Amino acid sequence: MKKLFYFCSIISLVIISCQKETKTEKTSTVIIDTTLENSVWVNTKYLQTLEKTKSPLQASAFADTVLIGFNEKADTASVTWNFHEGSQYRIQRDKKILFFNTYETKNTSEMEAKFEDGKLKIGTSSFSKVDTIGFIEKKYWLGKFKNKKGFIEFLSDGSVKGIDSLSSYYVWIDYVTTQTDIDLIDLKSKKEISKTYGYKVKENGITFFDFIWEEEGMIGKKGKELFTIKRK
Repeated sequence: MKKLFYFCSIISLVIISCQKETKTEKTSTVIIDTTLENSVWVNTKYLQTLEKTKSPLQASAFADTVLIGFNEKADTASVTWNFHEGSQYRIQRDKKILFFNTYETKNTSEMEAKFEDGKLKIGTSSFSKVDTIGFIEKKYWLGKFKNKKGFIEFLSDGSVKGIDSLSSYYVWIDYVTTQTDIDLIDLKSKKEISKTYGYKVKENGITFFDFIWEEEGMIGKKGKELFTIKRK
């Protein structure tokens, strides 16, 4: 179930992730750079599982503390859990990076972080810096695809081109309150009617499946295969 909080937090993180280009070594969407200012960090095991399975659903096993976004001065940070909820923290930097809850006046920090091998380490979890908040869309969805009926293009602002009846798309990453056996995407028509589909990312393409809700937004399962789109 998609929550309003998550939508608002993503909007704020999109703003802080519009950073100036820096000369960094890139591996996929992960960048090797320990600058905190104006940065976004994602749980390393989440990214590794996503790379291996191409499935946000399977990667969600490592989405407990999944994303940390620092503002342009790195004196505040947003921490997101399960892409479902989160909190704001004040940041103090000394030998370690200290996280203080913005809404409390305690003198003790709730979390401590440090850099280790180019990653941000909090307890036993490590976080890798990514070059964009929409790293899942950028990796698997953005760009032009084709099938027998023509082409479709997924844009970074969530809009769709190429199919007259469609206006936008939303790739699910929050599966906390939803039971499903397949990854999900919502496609919205220009009549503002949204429909959920299952999908599987394959080599150079994506296969769509019908999705059958047993309880709307809560429990569902994969239906029949519908069509496959391939990158142009």
